[in-house]
Amino acid sequence: MPDLAAIVIHCRDPYLLAPFWSAVTGLPMAEADRVRLVDRSLGPTEAVLLREPSGHRPDVWISPVEALPAPGRIHLDLVGDAEERAAVLEAGATVVRELPRWTVLADPEGNEFCLLPRGEAHGDRTPPGH
Repeated sequence: MPDLAAIVIHCRDPYLLAPFWSAVTGLPMAEADRVRLVDRSLGPTEAVLLREPSGHRPDVWISPVEALPAPGRIHLDLVGDAEERAAVLEAGATVVRELPRWTVLADPEGNEFCLLPRGEAHGDRTPPGH
């Protein structure tokens, strides 16, 4: 089977979402992209690359598009403790709803994702968001 190489998050405003997803995932921005964000010099279709230097995690691309598909086409599940949840909220996420086993949150553009407590990510139950 193929390996997962990257996750692409489509957005309206990469200047807003690239720093958010960098903070939430702990993945640093590629240096050239970080500079373009600071200078506000991204081209209208230029994506921002978030990459772990060791290469042990998939890349995340924050990619601007003119029209966004309906919500729910892709959904990220993150795992974290109470301190990490607080950091995600501090980075700009909002709580959409609290469920018994996880929390549904939204990024600054309203894209929903779930935060599960450690130990819940790979259980034999229905995946979050379903």
